[in-house]
Amino acid sequence: MLIYAFLALPLAAIWMAISNQITVQSFTLGYTASILTLTAMQPRVVTLDWRCIPDQITALVIYIVRLFVDVVLSGIEVTGRILSPDMRLKPGIVAIPTYDGTANSVVIALSANSITLTPGELVVETEHNNLMYVHALDVEDSAQNAPGEQKARLSLLYRIIGEDCR
Repeated sequence: MLIYAFLALPLAAIWMAISNQITVQSFTLGYTASILTLTAMQPRVVTLDWRCIPDQITALVIYIVRLFVDVVLSGIEVTGRILSPDMRLKPGIVAIPTYDGTANSVVIALSANSITLTPGELVVETEHNNLMYVHALDVEDSAQNAPGEQKARLSLLYRIIGEDCR
């Protein structure tokens, strides 16, 4: 319970910043709500391995840059397809293996979110944490490139959460 009292301090500060009221009452409300929320949720306390943090930060930066580049390039490609007279669309649904042997639902959700963020592709469904169904504007291109992109994405996500460091 003592760790919750410590964790509630930054949450109360965030509450004051969001509510734009830097007062004792606002801090007390935020701190009390944080304590109650933490007690109800009972989050597990994660120990940090300080040796892993530089690799995790590096992987996070690479992931963000790669996601940004994918969104921009996909946006340009989708815009080009839409503006062309024939539209060159070959829509369909592709089944992509998640390549996640641990069936970590958080990693699969983050991966599916990354796919959905890029224009032209949308994760429609996941099946038993080992298969994702993705609707794509160009089914042939997605079927060819998606497995390699998924493996690279999973590698980065596992580095970010620190699974590869242990």
